[in-house]
Amino acid sequence: MSISFSGLVSGLDTSSWVDALLSVKQQKVTTLQSDLLSYQTTKTTLNDTRSKVSSLRTAIEKVTDAKFGGVFDLFGQTSATSSNPDVFTATAAVNAKQQNYDISVQQLATCSKATSKVPASSVADENTLLSNIGITTGTLTTYVDGHKHAVTIGEDDTFGDLIDRLEAFGIMTDISAEGVVTFTSADPEKSIHIGSTTDVSNFASLLGLDRQEDGSYTSTNSIYKASLGSVLTSEDSGFNSQIKAGTFTIGNAEFTIDEGTTLASLISEINSNAEAQAYAYWDDATGKMSITSTREGASYINIEAGTSNFTDVMGFTNSTWDEDGNLLASKMYTDVQELGKNAIFSVNGTQMISTSNTVTSDISRMDGVTLTLNRVSNEDDGRTTLKVTQDVSGLADALKSFVSAYNNVMSNIDDVTARGSDLSGETSLTSLKNTLRNYASGANTANGGVYKLLADIGISTSSANAGDINGDTQSLYFDEEKFRKALEENPDSVKALLADDNGIFSMMENTVEQSLKATVGFFDVKQSTLDSEIKKANEKISKKNTSIETYKAQLEKKFQAMENMIASMQQNYSYFTMGSSS
Repeated sequence: MSISFSGLVSGLDTSSWVDALLSVKQQKVTTLQSDLLSYQTTKTTLNDTRSKVSSLRTAIEKVTDAKFGGVFDLFGQTSATSSNPDVFTATAAVNAKQQNYDISVQQLATCSKATSKVPASSVADENTLLSNIGITTGTLTTYVDGHKHAVTIGEDDTFGDLIDRLEAFGIMTDISAEGVVTFTSADPEKSIHIGSTTDVSNFASLLGLDRQEDGSYTSTNSIYKASLGSVLTSEDSGFNSQIKAGTFTIGNAEFTIDEGTTLASLISEINSNAEAQAYAYWDDATGKMSITSTREGASYINIEAGTSNFTDVMGFTNSTWDEDGNLLASKMYTDVQELGKNAIFSVNGTQMISTSNTVTSDISRMDGVTLTLNRVSNEDDGRTTLKVTQDVSGLADALKSFVSAYNNVMSNIDDVTARGSDLSGETSLTSLKNTLRNYASGANTANGGVYKLLADIGISTSSANAGDINGDTQSLYFDEEKFRKALEENPDSVKALLADDNGIFSMMENTVEQSLKATVGFFDVKQSTLDSEIKKANEKISKKNTSIETYKAQLEKKFQAMENMIASMQQNYSYFTMGSSS
């Protein structure tokens, strides 16, 4: 890095001279930079125009893709409308026939349910922890002949602890073989009352205590040992029989019980497994498990024993194993399963049966139509009908998108090709605009349909008239009502006008596609030219800046040499004058 001190010896402002000389050459760099900015701005404008033209192509293709059929054919879309959605709803695929049906529902499909043959849990006894059967800690209030006695239930209290405390107040407790709890007064002359509005524990509500005519209290719910928190293979799990680790099957899903499996975790696993095709529930009040099918219809739930005896303990199967734990034989209790019902419905008076409330076309014989049965029909419903009609909403939306994209392209090309604009003089763009405009306003005589102009189906420009001399005669407008009417009266002609091989939209698509074509299309060719000019401009600027730096160094070197020479001359003059004076 060199440091230059301007004119320290000569007193001349050589730095200003250098800057002045450099500014002449810098003007050429400034010109090049201006050209570069112009190229870059033009490229941005080009890409913005390309984006709008590409959006127009996308909008056109939504209509012309009808040639691919299926979901791409907006002319072939159908809709299914129920006259009473409370009774049934429906959807229609593209192959649905456009016609009307009378639909009535005589019976909805329901799901099968299996419930333990007998309680799987043992009845609670004096050693049962109150917390294990869902009784919460807190106070329980009793009254003996009106005298209040509050009992505090702790987290580790057993039923026996509570029995002892109540007995101390004169209240006797009995648990039947069915798990029903009864409280009586030890002294027949004294009345008892259990429960208060100030109680914190849920004891009275959980048991469902009901006061009897003789003054005693009896639990509505039986009390069982097993609970959701029970570890299944534990000796004190609370079930009637010891559950062994191993496997069992529900639906098509196999489940495994190990030493850490709880009743809650197993139920969660069953309910989250789609292959089980069922969900499980443990009823604390009955000590039973229920399994309900997720599939409707009169079919049994598949429940199979495996290496575990779980399904036997729950009362769903009856099995035998050998000494090594291998399953020898097993049968499912069908009498514990309440079979679901099949749906019964009628189509145009013909009664049909479905195993599901979602009725597909192979059952209903209505091509492309899927029914969802919601409730049984009644007299107040009257006649309930299904109408399958052409769905024009998607096509109408596509035409709205086309009109918007078309107007954006026309306006944009007018702006960017105007005199002095970035793409002024680009005849390819103006040709694209004029061609599209001719298609939009001109007659299409190549197709044999009734409609020849876009205006015939509701896509037209506004015409100037005496009432509105400033009417926009360039932009397109969409009259949806006129379009729907034209489509209703002659759908084939509308499709031919727009989407046939020689239809207006098809020809527009070809024109737009040519401009967007890779490598040889207008936009790629123009961008390639601009990229080349941008590259050249950058190279010239870089080369010119290097040349200027070299020129600057040369100037500074020459002026420094001049300063050095002047300094030397001044020094020699000083020596000369000093010698003369001596």
